[in-house]
Amino acid sequence: MAQVERPRALVGHSLGGAVALELARRHGELVDGLVLLATGARLPVPDRVMAGLREDFAAECERVVAASFVGGPSRAAERCREAMHAAGPATLEADYRACAGFDARGALGDVRAPALVVAAGEDRLTPPWLSEELTRELPLAQMALVPGAGHAVMAEGAGAVNLLIAAYLARLELTLDGI
Repeated sequence: MAQVERPRALVGHSLGGAVALELARRHGELVDGLVLLATGARLPVPDRVMAGLREDFAAECERVVAASFVGGPSRAAERCREAMHAAGPATLEADYRACAGFDARGALGDVRAPALVVAAGEDRLTPPWLSEELTRELPLAQMALVPGAGHAVMAEGAGAVNLLIAAYLARLELTLDGI
């Protein structure tokens, strides 16, 4: 990251947002901005979901796809389903364990990078209230809600998400110009 020309903005979706937050928290000097999509300051995974994964991996994949894509069948949803099956149950369980173990509440006050938090109106995996909680925890954050999209907000609300990110990055570059 230190070798990347500034401004340096991290974009993370779901667990990727948690990774971006941790980097910004631990190495703030490397991060000029954050774009956090469908994520939160914590990523709870109910015990029943972990149990369901162990009992019926295929059914859990279908549940995740249904929660991620509310617009009905699509090529993006099919690619998601295929990727989950190819990765296998151990990978999904590791993802869930990483999510369940992430809780940055109370530790985000030191993040000095401005953040754009993008929530999806129909996200059942990381509902908008988790994005609202994250926005309150970060000192320099603003939130945008993309209605009618599920957890895969960058696919279902691509036009809105792309415009939000472009505007945020343009503002970030103007703000940091001359550093």
